[in-house]
Amino acid sequence: MADSLSVNEALDQLDRLDGEPVAIHGILRFEFEHVAVWHYPKKERRDAEPFGQASSSIWLSTGSGSVQLNELGLEKLDGHRVSVLGTLHAPDPHFGGCGHMSGTPAEILVSSIDRL
Repeated sequence: MADSLSVNEALDQLDRLDGEPVAIHGILRFEFEHVAVWHYPKKERRDAEPFGQASSSIWLSTGSGSVQLNELGLEKLDGHRVSVLGTLHAPDPHFGGCGHMSGTPAEILVSSIDRL
């Protein structure tokens, strides 16, 4: 696994990094129907179609197994800088995006989240 990437760096290299283990740093957002890591610093976030303000975010996923994200832990980390380790995935071509309503440009299958 390479050094930690910002959200924008990971998205810029999504074709190459799809299916690869990565470390991504950013701001964790734990909101209703949107659990993601957002690019930091905020002034560098992108706002482009088709994802709008979510253009600089990556959805946090646990896959379809029985292991799920710890909601209480995520509530405590909401709004804080974090490092997320996991496997980065591009969206399924049939959906065009990841996460709730295909609203983010990529997702990461999370193995760990640590506060920075």
